[in-house]
Amino acid sequence: MDLKLLISDYKYEDSLQTALKLYSKADLFSFKNKNDEAISLLEKILQEHKTEPIVAQALFKQAQLFEIKQEFVKAENNYNLIIENYSDGILMDNTYYALAELYENHLNQPEKAKAFYEKIIFNHPDSIYFVEARKKYRALRGDAIN
Repeated sequence: MDLKLLISDYKYEDSLQTALKLYSKADLFSFKNKNDEAISLLEKILQEHKTEPIVAQALFKQAQLFEIKQEFVKAENNYNLIIENYSDGILMDNTYYALAELYENHLNQPEKAKAFYEKIIFNHPDSIYFVEARKKYRALRGDAIN
């Protein structure tokens, strides 16, 4: 369902739909647990289609695959690229949450995690991650949670 929505969102912005086709193939490889092939295709999008609107999605998907492969620093870099270059995009709350989880659970940097949970709470109150971010923020802050 996610891929169908992504295709409908981007099919008119990419007239040849080259990057979109590559992204779809990468998503299929990811579904088949062929993560190295998926990462390579996403890298091709990032190198050859730098101006396409799907680049933020490719960075996010690639970061998720890096996390699966336990390449956490590469995932962190991708999330930070999204924050730096696509701060007005629809992936911001997803990126903040994923980065907070990465800092909290894998990179052992709870203060950075807390900062990203806080960004969701104050900047994205309509996010699907709002309630969970608030709980985790309060737990990291040391509040007693019922």
